[in-house]
This record gives sequence, structure tokens and C-alpha cells, in this order.
Amino acid sequence: MNSAQKAQFQGMLDGQKGVGRSLSELMETNETLKGAESQRLRSFFTSNSMEPGRDLDEYGHILAMGDLEAVKADFEERVARHALLAAGSRAGPSTDAAAVPLTPEAAAAQEIYALCWGPTLVPVYNLLGLLRIIFPEYGREHLAIARFLIETAKVPMDKGDLSGTRALSHAFSTKPAFDFEYAQLLYDAGGDVNHRNRYGGTVAHEIILIWTPKDLTVVARSTQAFKWFLEHGGSVDIADGDGMTVRHLAKRLASSIPSLNKLVAETDRKRKGLERTPNGCCGLCGRQDPDMRRCGRCKATRYCDPSVRDCQKLDWPHHKKNCVKVMEPGDTYSFLGNKFTA
Repeated sequence: MNSAQKAQFQGMLDGQKGVGRSLSELMETNETLKGAESQRLRSFFTSNSMEPGRDLDEYGHILAMGDLEAVKADFEERVARHALLAAGSRAGPSTDAAAVPLTPEAAAAQEIYALCWGPTLVPVYNLLGLLRIIFPEYGREHLAIARFLIETAKVPMDKGDLSGTRALSHAFSTKPAFDFEYAQLLYDAGGDVNHRNRYGGTVAHEIILIWTPKDLTVVARSTQAFKWFLEHGGSVDIADGDGMTVRHLAKRLASSIPSLNKLVAETDRKRKGLERTPNGCCGLCGRQDPDMRRCGRCKATRYCDPSVRDCQKLDWPHHKKNCVKVMEPGDTYSFLGNKFTA
């Protein structure tokens, strides 16, 4: 953005005031919001968007045109520049002996990771998803660029836009995208369907909000997206910033849109069956992985490795209602005033 656009943008932010903090204050944090503050951010996000003609810089134009060779050349130039900087820094005294310098490749990846476009601060993987909608004729090229950034450049995928929503969530949501091909690529690369945005909800909170339940096309799209979410480890028991879960919403909509609650019931039955198998499954996402960890309290419910996914942390508000601590040797407990040792 040029200086005039930045001034206009700041004016819009300063005008977003009311109960709670202003929009400009909310943008300085990454915390989960609720109530009026959540609605303030949501209103701004849904009323503004990235416009290619206004917001894309030179690198953004390369992405838009699907020029994979130019993307590769740009990355090589970034790596070479950081290699020169690293060589120069090694020639002089260290300013921080405890710091571990990034490799030139990692530093170049971090540069791309930090990029964002437009008033909603669209990061690179989110941008590629938008470009697949805006310029569908370059859709295959956009997928190839995403693969290069993931597999070769090693650009992390965990950066969200202004709303805290990541590319995977946008890809299979019905608003605005419905792009299972891009979603599958991001999921296979480690994307998390249960990631919470700044409103505290998962993408399923957005999918399940159907304002026109009599529109069969809209219902069919939402049902298909919701099914993809559940089949790829989605949890309906994660509450948003206001305490609302997708399970509760599905029950409320059961009379008008029974297909959603039916999918929840089918998924529950399937995951309960997996839990009874020798290796079990993750208590949140239903994945079966040999590296799962058991809950340290009840020793029964399994979860994905916390270094890979935050399943246990996300499931704790739901799991703690039924989690019973297992007594271990040395533990003490009381019964009618008497203490016993396990």
C-alpha cells in the first residue's frame, strides 16, 4: 500500500470503536476474542478483501501468474543474499553468543512466511488459495507453487490472516472457497483442520452456519464440506470464544438440516469403534498413529504427538468432564476422613 492507502486504512481502523478495544488495538494482538470485540474484527474482515490490482506487489504478481520458475529464482536469490550476510557476520565478532543463526534457506523461507497482502493481511498460502479462485486458468500452476514452497522452500503453513484463519480452513470452507484439491495438498503436508481462528472457532463453525436452509444447493455444499472436515479428523467439541461448539449447533439445526447432525452421529460411532481397536485412535481427531500419547491423568484416552498437533490441548475442555485420575503407587486419597495409599 502507498502512503495515501495506509492513511485511509488507519482511518478505518480508528473509526472501529465501541464496547471493548478498537480494531487497531485488536490487530496488535493474536489472542482469541469474544463478544463485541470478536464481532468488530469479524465485521471488518468480511467487509474488506485483498484486491489484486491494488494490493499485489511484484512477488504477488509472480504468484498470480503462476510463474513457478520465477518463484524458484526468487527463492534462490533470497538464499544467496542471506548466505552473503551470514558470511559477513562470521567475519566479525558475535553480538549474541546464545543466538543460533538461521541457515540461508531457513532465513529465505522466513522472509516469504512474513509476507502478507491487503487490508486483511493475507499470507502466502492463503493468497494462493484466493488466486485459484480469481485466476482459475492458472490453478494447476498455483498448486505447483504451493508444493514448491512446502517441500523445497520449507515455508511454514501455520500463518493465518487477520482473522487468524489459515489456508487449509479457507480451502474447504464454503465461504468463499470450495477447493478440496488445494485442501488435500495442505492437509497432506501437515495442515490441521482443527485450528482455531481468532473468534475461537474452527472452520466447522463457519461451515455449519447456513442462513438459507431451504436452499438445497447451499445445504449440499455445506454438508459436503462438513463431511470432509469430519473425515479428516475434525472435532465438533471445540468451543469458540463464546463457548459454542459445533456439536451443539448441529443439534439445534437438526430439525431444519438433519444431514449435519446425522454426520456427527456417524462419526461418533466410527471413532468409538476405532477406540476399541488395540492401537486405539486420537480422542480428538480420530487419527490412528503409532506415536500417540496417553492422557497423563486417566491413562486411557490417546492423543496425537503434541509436537505435531495440539489435539490434547484442544480436547481438554471437553475431556476433563469425564477424565478420572488413575491411582498410582505412592498416590494418596481420602475416604470418610481416612487416608489410603495406592
